[in-house]
This record gives sequence, structure tokens and C-alpha cells, in this order.
Amino acid sequence: MKTKLLMLCLCVLFVGLYAQKKEGAKLQKADESGFLNVDSPPSLISELKPVYPDDAKIEGLEGTVYLKLLIDEKGNVAKAKIEQGIKDVLDNSALEAAKKAKFSPALLKNKPVKVWVVLPIAFKLEAGTGEKQAAANPSGEPGMNDFVTVEKLPEMVNACKPEYPEAAKTKEITGKIYVKVLVDREGNPKKAVVIKSDNEIFNQPAIDAALKSKFTPALHDQKPTPVWIVLPYRFTLGDNDKKENGQSERFETQEKAKEYFDGSSGIVNMSPDQRSKIGNIDKEIEISKVETDFSYGDDFLVYKSSKGDKSKFHVILRKGTLVYRYIGDSLPEIKGYVDGLQKSSERN
Repeated sequence: MKTKLLMLCLCVLFVGLYAQKKEGAKLQKADESGFLNVDSPPSLISELKPVYPDDAKIEGLEGTVYLKLLIDEKGNVAKAKIEQGIKDVLDNSALEAAKKAKFSPALLKNKPVKVWVVLPIAFKLEAGTGEKQAAANPSGEPGMNDFVTVEKLPEMVNACKPEYPEAAKTKEITGKIYVKVLVDREGNPKKAVVIKSDNEIFNQPAIDAALKSKFTPALHDQKPTPVWIVLPYRFTLGDNDKKENGQSERFETQEKAKEYFDGSSGIVNMSPDQRSKIGNIDKEIEISKVETDFSYGDDFLVYKSSKGDKSKFHVILRKGTLVYRYIGDSLPEIKGYVDGLQKSSERN
């Protein structure tokens, strides 16, 4: 039943499009209350160039978006809506292009009238033929943008997890990377190219992971075939992924978080004897407050601990009910950690 209904809908749309091309076409009134037998239907007179979104290309989305447009007496698009769509990313692109289009107006008794029309906008990925591929690539390897017909795509049998760059961990940078990989007839990745990246810091780890993975080969007519595929890599930080020298704790109220912050930061004002009574803190460690030109949160403290020629920098900060602590080897590292917290907060 659903299939029949879909076929019927498509037939109605194509009939409508056919009618729009004919003289004496029957088009819907502006208030959508009925139809008009116009002498001349609207005709597209401007160039229509919808943007093919990168996200849609990556997903391999194709198809035709059918728009319903209200064309006014001057040939402008007064209203536009989706009659039959594919996916939001393509539907929205089609709508934006159509809104900028210009038409000759519909004519009834030599007077312009406002009517609704259906406009199809097709999205189709470029594809090369097998003959062109063979000519361009004597080795038999397809070009990165060539279309290759296969019945079965490669499947990953041994996934390599990309390494999370320490600099990204420190600054709590996250992101998603899309890598296009050429998988050969043996299922080995031969080439890898980043086609979309949220942050360049992840590009090389994603490429390295793709080239270290193992696949089943693509099959065409039951024969292994080299083909390009797209692999997404998401870099996110969980509690276990964060550096061991950084930690955070959430409290029930801001008052309790403030109390914890004051207790933790009080170490700066303690004498060596007082500090030695806290855990295993060495009395020989010197602690001094560090003034910085950066800050974050409701309470903020940076201090330095030194023993001999070895030093560490510490930050304790409170933002609402959260208290963060971090230990670094340098002040720029501390600043990177704080900047990362701030950017993460702005994203959320």
C-alpha cells in the first residue's frame, strides 16, 4: 500500500511539472483554494545553482527535491516550501537556491497572476565511467572522485584506534574528521586523504589510523575491486581519556564547592610544618602564588611548587559547583588547560 501511495505521489508531481510546461496549464491559486487555467505558466529565467553541501557529498546523498513555489505577478518567489524532500541538508540547500530564482510570471488574459508551481531540483554526485577510469589509471586504481560499481563495499575487520594528541587533551579539544581511504583488492588501505576536519590537530592521527586498519575488499561480479570509502573518526574526551594530572569534582551546592576551593587553595598560605601534616607533602617543597594575566571561573588560583631545580605549576579554580585542579610543567601549559575549559564551556 505504501509503495502504491508513493508511486501515486510521484506520478502526480510529474504530471504537475508536465502541465507547467504547456500552454493553458492548470495551476494552483495563490490561496491554494483551487486551480487556474492560465494562458502561460511561469518560466525560469534566471540561473539556478544550488550548493551541494559537503556533508551530503560525504554521506553520498543524491536525489531530487521537489519544491512548491508561489510565483508573484513580478515573477519573484513569494513563498517556498518542500513538496517532497530527501534530507534536511539537501532540502534546505534547494530552498535557498529557489528563493533567489527569477521567473516570468504566469499570464491570464494577458495579465500577470500569482500562482503556485512545482519545481524539481536534482542533486547528483559526479561519476566517472569504467572506461575513463581505466584510461586515467593504467594501474587499475580508481581516482578519488571516480564512481566504481560494486555489489559489496569493504568492511573493517581490524580497526586501529587513532592516538589522541597530548596537546589536544591538554586543551580539551574535540572534533570529527572524515578520511577518504583507497582499499585495494587485498583489503589493504593504500592511500588516505582528509576531506573534512574540525581541527587540523587530528588530521595525521586519523590518517595513520586509517592506514593501519584492515578491511575485506569490495566485490564486483564476485571479484575483489579497489574502491575509495569514507571513514569518520570522532575525537572526544571521556573521564578516562583526560590527563592524569587533571581532575574535576562537582558538589551539591556552590557553597560546598567554595568551601572545598578555599581548603585546597589554603596550602599556599601554610608554613612548611603545616604542609608536612597534609598527606605526604615534603617540607622541603617551596610553594608560592603565581600572578597571571589570565583567569577563569568564580575563584581562581595558580601557584608554583619547587624542590631543588624541579618545579611544577598548579591551578585550582571553581566555576559554580565544579572545582578543577591541574598540574603542569609550565605556565603556558596551565594557560592551555584553562583556555580549553573556557572554550568547552562556550561550546556547551
